[in-house]
Amino acid sequence: MVSRTMTSPKIKYISRILMVIIIVYTASRGILFSLRFIIGVESPVVIVELTSMLPTLEDGDMLLLKGVNNKSAISIGEIIVFYNPRLTQPERIVHRIINIEIIEGKVHFITKGDNNRIADQKPVPPENVIGIVAGKLPVFLAEYIKFIDNLVVKTSMVGILVILFIISGVNLKNKESLIKRNLNQE
Repeated sequence: MVSRTMTSPKIKYISRILMVIIIVYTASRGILFSLRFIIGVESPVVIVELTSMLPTLEDGDMLLLKGVNNKSAISIGEIIVFYNPRLTQPERIVHRIINIEIIEGKVHFITKGDNNRIADQKPVPPENVIGIVAGKLPVFLAEYIKFIDNLVVKTSMVGILVILFIISGVNLKNKESLIKRNLNQE
């Protein structure tokens, strides 16, 4: 009786749906991970926090970054993402370069949010630059990335995998016992 219910068309259908969900999720995470190497940025996708870049960028916008090997090639007017040079804890900031200075023989960037009245207090050293903003992601794609990066979703995917392993394990045992019964009848 157990073997019939576990191999019923409903269970097979649900298993296939769960498998497709896992495949799509894994492929999406793989693409995001691969972007790090393709684009050359440790964090290829960042979310704008706060309103310092209004009207150009809004709070919650998701940006695609591109890596820059030669930081001295970055020019005035470009929007960069960088680690705040005033803090020891890493905090990402999205601001526009308004000037470039040479300090101790190295290029440093003077930045400012488009919505701010004054420039940032401390110049940004080249090693703090994460990348240049290549563009803003469409809302649907940004929402999808937020969704797959959610802790509840990640945990659910593990749960779905466990369920699939249990179902496949039960189905395998049922098939083995069916084969044994058929062999014993012969």
